[in-house]
Amino acid sequence: MKRRILFFCISAGVLLCDQLSKQWAATALNRPYGSPREIKVISNLLSFAYTQNWGIALGLLGDGGSPTKWILVAVSTAAVIFVTGYLLRASKNDKLLMTALSLLLAGILGNLVDRLTHGYVIDFITFHHNEWTFPVFNLADTAISCGAALMAIDLFRNKQTENATPPQPASEQSVNPIGQVES
Repeated sequence: MKRRILFFCISAGVLLCDQLSKQWAATALNRPYGSPREIKVISNLLSFAYTQNWGIALGLLGDGGSPTKWILVAVSTAAVIFVTGYLLRASKNDKLLMTALSLLLAGILGNLVDRLTHGYVIDFITFHHNEWTFPVFNLADTAISCGAALMAIDLFRNKQTENATPPQPASEQSVNPIGQVES
């Protein structure tokens, strides 16, 4: 049980960092009148600029209004319940899966909190180079992406383990009449 508590603490820590970073973005980058402020962290690569994402990842479904918000809240709530249940049932020895689930939980909760408190998700991190710009995101999105990647690695790793056939002990092998060993 102590190990599971550790993974819930990881979720809580990531969630706290996400919410604090969004609070910072809302106060430091958002101007009530005029265009939002942009902070160039690494010239021509990384910037912080406040945006309100009313939709899902990459701004999809952003103009759906109130029905879209409540559908996204319902889907996010279902995802929180599913991931929490999975985290409680997963093998506590599978650290990679438990870490993946912890990150997923934190990210989903981070964006859910935004939707419930603001009606939109606060995004502020952007990568860009010359004319190319990656969609704006936040720490919760990063946690979800990292959690999904770790989950895929865990799934692939477990699939590889299942496909590897361990050698059978000598006691389970038999010799046929021609002297060949059979399994």
